[in-house]
Amino acid sequence: MAPQRTLSLLVLLACSAAGTALAADQSPPVITVGTATMSAEAVSRRLAALPAYQLARYGKTASEQKKNFVEQVLVPEMLYGEEAKQRKLDETPALRDRLREALRDAVDRSVRADVLAKQPVTTDEIKQYYDENKARFETPKRIRLWRIQVADEATAKDILSQVKGTDGAKKWGELAREKSLDKATAQRGGELGFVRADGSTDVPRIQVDPTIFTAADKVTDGSLVPQPIHEGDRWSVIWRRGSVEATKRTVEDETPSIRQILERRRVDKAKQDLIAQLRKDHVTDEHPELLASIDPQTFGPPPRRDFGRDGGVRRVHRELPLGGGPRPPRPGEDNR
Repeated sequence: MAPQRTLSLLVLLACSAAGTALAADQSPPVITVGTATMSAEAVSRRLAALPAYQLARYGKTASEQKKNFVEQVLVPEMLYGEEAKQRKLDETPALRDRLREALRDAVDRSVRADVLAKQPVTTDEIKQYYDENKARFETPKRIRLWRIQVADEATAKDILSQVKGTDGAKKWGELAREKSLDKATAQRGGELGFVRADGSTDVPRIQVDPTIFTAADKVTDGSLVPQPIHEGDRWSVIWRRGSVEATKRTVEDETPSIRQILERRRVDKAKQDLIAQLRKDHVTDEHPELLASIDPQTFGPPPRRDFGRDGGVRRVHRELPLGGGPRPPRPGEDNR
């Protein structure tokens, strides 16, 4: 343990001498552990990443914090790294996979930074995207409607009189199921959903006459349209249940979200182009038939795990009787 302590002290002296100029110097190595080194810039970056409340754990002054962070965090970290190399842990498949993932993520970040620095999204591009997708940012007024459709005006007026009063809602549902000729909506009380001025609804297969919207727009939410509406060869009784006013978001409102969309497109294209070029440069042979040697069970779902009362993890197997049958009851379910 003595060599480690000596090393730590030497490192601390180096950091102390560097002082506040760590971030501004030419990044000379200030920590050396075996074959590993850490530059002044790297130490400063690690310190800067710490929130103030965490940094305070390492001392009251900047000098104390710097020294203690290096001794308590960075030096042990590097010692562990050197020991891992001595044990050849860096050659294990698991660590090679993690290293490959880290390198992939580094390239991913690098591509994004390079693309956005060289090809920033412009104001004109944002405006063009907004103009081409106005329907996404402008929502017309919508009225939530229930409708009972019948064959003649007299029947429609009779229904209208029956659904007025305190039990109107209950009566409406019964009459819609019994009388409405619109079988697509009769079993759900004649609900059309939200209807727009052009007669379109949130359900693509349901389209109504625009005169229904016009008539419903003249009454308040929760009110019946006072007269039946002539709709083609049928008559409709309309109940306005609610509404959503028109909204319009300006290009200024949507600039941050549009910028993100365009940046993502730009970065995704750059990644695809890079992959295509790398495949062209480095992939010489492909043998998909070798995948047949991989056990399909490799891709199956992991075994379900549950936590016992003692905090330990145990596997839970739920078995069904041969030939099928009901599943075993879950905890809290009635066993009957």
